[in-house]
Amino acid sequence: MIGNSELIIIAIVALLLFGPDKLPELARTIGKASAEFKKASREAERELTEEFEETKEHLSLKEIDTKFMEELKGKKKL
Repeated sequence: MIGNSELIIIAIVALLLFGPDKLPELARTIGKASAEFKKASREAERELTEEFEETKEHLSLKEIDTKFMEELKGKKKL
């Protein structure tokens, strides 16, 4: 994690590189990119969670089906 002193150094370097006129525009661009990245991360996490739940349900149903078939086979032998 970046501490306060590192943030100050980054801000000073950015100010020297881009100047006071470009710095607000740069900050907005970085903020928008960060927001888009977070949004994409949440969306990917949501999709993965949905897929996981569907797979879990499918495996659970398959297990139930297998147990049911085994019980049927066991009853036929009697």
